[in-house]
Amino acid sequence: MTNTKDTKFLTPAQAAEILGISVATLRKYSLIVEHSTNNTGYFERNKQNNRLYTQKNLDDFSKMVELGHGPKMTLQSAAKQIYPVSEAVEETAGDSSNGTHNAQVANLENTIKELRANIDQQDRVIQNLSRKIIKLQEQNPSDEKMDSEDAEKLEKEKKYQEHLQKAREAKVKKEKADAENKAKAEEKEESGEDASIDTLANMQVNSEKKSHWWDRFIK
Repeated sequence: MTNTKDTKFLTPAQAAEILGISVATLRKYSLIVEHSTNNTGYFERNKQNNRLYTQKNLDDFSKMVELGHGPKMTLQSAAKQIYPVSEAVEETAGDSSNGTHNAQVANLENTIKELRANIDQQDRVIQNLSRKIIKLQEQNPSDEKMDSEDAEKLEKEKKYQEHLQKAREAKVKKEKADAENKAKAEEKEESGEDASIDTLANMQVNSEKKSHWWDRFIK
């Protein structure tokens, strides 16, 4: 994250247009970078918690994609070569599994925040459309009547926005549930491994304590 006040920041739509990709693909690249650096605050964000990008960010994305197309390379492995990893991450390499899990949870939480911001924006669009319909319906007979085709378009747009809102809400719930289930599964797996180790240790101790028939003659 840069602290330079004079840096020019680009919105996701602007950055995606410059790179010639969709906003969804740009978000995917951003998550890869944040995961590789283990830094969810790698990119600047606005008050709506949307990521902002600099020209250097776009140049790094291009390098990552180009390198990722090489033999036996992926975008993840390319990102690790391009983006620096903080010293704190290197010092905790022995506990990388927990760090990776925490980073994934943090990324999912940021994605949920972005989806909720989009839902709020869709709510405002629906409210504006509803007000337009009411205003047109309340016009006096002497005024120019609303064209039936335009009214139908507005109604379809309203239903479409409502459908998008429900779909996004369902996606938010699903991603949150997936993150919680994954965390529980990992905890269960770790506790299962500890129990197996204790069982094997007890079996070995019991085996050592058990006497044999020839011990009577040796004594």
